[in-house]
Amino acid sequence: MTKSRNYIREFMDQFKNDVMSDIHSAIRCKIVKVNADKTYDVQPLALFSDGTKRPQLLSLQASFIPIKIKYHDDIGDSHDFSPFYAEMIINYQVGDVVIVVFEDRDTSNAKGNDVFKIDSERMHDANDGVIIGKVYIK
Repeated sequence: MTKSRNYIREFMDQFKNDVMSDIHSAIRCKIVKVNADKTYDVQPLALFSDGTKRPQLLSLQASFIPIKIKYHDDIGDSHDFSPFYAEMIINYQVGDVVIVVFEDRDTSNAKGNDVFKIDSERMHDANDGVIIGKVYIK
């Protein structure tokens, strides 16, 4: 007796794979260009299953942890504890390996800290990436 093929199961498995391949959540990338407007062009490091390179992601913004380090200079006998501050800046450079996440919705109208209108039904798309951090490589 021959084993029958389950065409519905095969179709559903392929359908699931097709849908999942269109949902972007995060990917490891290398910074290839730092733009004048403080955005970054990155090259995804993971190849497609056929071995070809994925297209570059262009003009990505980068998130950072805003840290302000406060210390007092108590040298001298005036006991004037005037605070001094050290500031941390974003230091992403060409060649850095970073993690890029993709926002839930279309961010093409996002500017600064203003609310913005979503112009499409695009979700988890490669056009809506944000760099969230640098990968430490030994």
